[in-house]
Amino acid sequence: MQRSFVIASLLLLSLISNAQNDTVSAEAKSFIPKGYEPLDYITGDLNGDKKPDAILVLKQPGEGRRFEEDSLNQQDTVENREFPRPFIILIRQESGKLKQVLRNDSVILCAECGGVFGDPYFGTSIENNGFSIYFYGGSSWRWASNYSFKWKPAKKNWYLVKEYQTAFHMTDPNHPTKDATIGETEIGDVSIERFNSEPVYEDSRWKVKAVKTFFYNSPKLGSQPRKGYLLKGNIVTGIRHLKNFIEVSFDSGKGVFTDGYILKKDLEKTE
Repeated sequence: MQRSFVIASLLLLSLISNAQNDTVSAEAKSFIPKGYEPLDYITGDLNGDKKPDAILVLKQPGEGRRFEEDSLNQQDTVENREFPRPFIILIRQESGKLKQVLRNDSVILCAECGGVFGDPYFGTSIENNGFSIYFYGGSSWRWASNYSFKWKPAKKNWYLVKEYQTAFHMTDPNHPTKDATIGETEIGDVSIERFNSEPVYEDSRWKVKAVKTFFYNSPKLGSQPRKGYLLKGNIVTGIRHLKNFIEVSFDSGKGVFTDGYILKKDLEKTE
């Protein structure tokens, strides 16, 4: 990916972030549980029935301050750092009233998950009978994650159809930019109920069984691989398991690590 395209993408994220709306309509306020306040409120057609639906993104008052206090008290445990930020879908019924059909507390990253950058939540947009969620964070290394969900009428649910990940170095224009677009074929069936923006990455070992196998920037069959490759017998660390690819990290033994996607058929798992 060209660096200019990354910058353009971040400008788009900035526009989405600036468009965040914490002014909730009167009819939606009843869906805010006690102890929470709005972080974002988005309206639009989520399921193709031409009726105005809504998404509520909530937070807990003072969540950032509470994190700092816990850190100062040396109680920086997972329990203390995790202040759930509910993601709630409200669907317009035939009666004309909104109804809560889903709540997932694992969709929105925490207020401190953006590292030095701060709150990584950059907004949610509703479009094409679905929605997209945007995150951005980091320090000298910046990263962005976008997740797009689509309403599937046959399954009566929203499924993850595209994931976009990028990372680049703010102060070193010559440092390679990492970016990947992962489509529905590789992701599999991930409904919004099952989605977690902080997936648990595996730490597996794989050996190259093909004579030669190439790295890919994005895991898509038929796409153009990178110039970099591995040879039979090379050992890699598996990071993420997809349908046809394994996201891996390769240690050359000289302090240089190469990350990317390798065709699963070219690898075999080791003990």
